Amino acid sequence: MQNSKIERKSYSWGRAYEVTRDNHPKLILPSVTTVLKLVTEPKFKHLREKFGEARWQKILDDASYRGTVMHSMLENFLLEFSTSRSIEKCLQIAQDTAKDIEDKEPHNSGLIKKGRDLFWNFYHESFWENIKTVLHNELFLWSDFKGGWAGATDFIFEDYLGNHVVIDFKSSSSQKDEDSILSYKMQISAYMFAYAERYEVIPDRGEIWIANEKDSKLQRFIVTKDEFKIYLRQFLDLLSE
Repeated sequence: MQNSKIERKSYSWGRAYEVTRDNHPKLILPSVTTVLKLVTEPKFKHLREKFGEARWQKILDDASYRGTVMHSMLENFLLEFSTSRSIEKCLQIAQDTAKDIEDKEPHNSGLIKKGRDLFWNFYHESFWENIKTVLHNELFLWSDFKGGWAGATDFIFEDYLGNHVVIDFKSSSSQKDEDSILSYKMQISAYMFAYAERYEVIPDRGEIWIANEKDSKLQRFIVTKDEFKIYLRQFLDLLSE
């Protein structure tokens, strides 16, 4: 892998990353989520109009906050798991993470509880059982293919068959069906391609794990090595647009 300097930037059209490498021109790469707004924003246009801009933004901010709590707990759980593999220690660190957030921001205790409950959905499903080796946590990836893109995937691990698996953790207010997660599949496919390009290992699959507020069921959607080409093509169409 080549050494590179990466800076996050904001433009009128969205978030991007500037990548600087020795003896190469600077790259300006849109974030994966910025590209996918071409799908997600029209999808929720009617809700934005129904609730009004201020209320809709509050809904988005609250969902983002509770998701950040969940992600932080999962991230610290897995960082501990990568060294000790002690579930008791991992759980304690995850709980301490939520407590630290609440100590700093007690006014957000309701949203922190929601994030904690979403974490428990993962925990009760023993989501670590197929993880042989933690390879990367919160891994930043980028590609200059077809103009390029950049972003961070939540987690990459090696399973007990020696396969590399790219994971994205999601939170939701309710369960999702296949038709509602097209953007997630494009997102994980963009990460799979960038991972193969940067690390020269083709992931066996991408997985999208979704915890929701309505019940304790953890949903897992899989994008296989063959399927990912389909969703990558769709992502590239958005990228060119």
